[in-house]
Amino acid sequence: MSYSHENVIDKLLKLNERIAVDKVDDVQQKDLHWCQRLISDVKDSGLVPDKQEFIMANLMWKKYSNGVEPTNEGMWELIDELLTQENPSKIGAIKTYRRFTNSTLRDAKEMVDAREIKIKKGW
Repeated sequence: MSYSHENVIDKLLKLNERIAVDKVDDVQQKDLHWCQRLISDVKDSGLVPDKQEFIMANLMWKKYSNGVEPTNEGMWELIDELLTQENPSKIGAIKTYRRFTNSTLRDAKEMVDAREIKIKKGW
């Protein structure tokens, strides 16, 4: 897929504004920092974000709009990546789920455990 460098920067700046629109708490600060780092990287390098960064930016947009549904395929793609990488990060997967769904630690762990079983069984 081809993206215009200026268009990507414009969309990331809009995302930055969306995140920073309200009083910024610790979670928003982390999201804001991520977004600003990505804007800086894109501006400095002239490259566009990779697929994972596009997914993350899309999830951020949804998070600060109407929220992310627990069934969101983009979120699960990120979680699956964390669970199947060379050194799997179950904690990272749980944190990712909580970051976008605002669920409890217990609920997030149960969802990630179920996903891990699904991956291991090849469902």
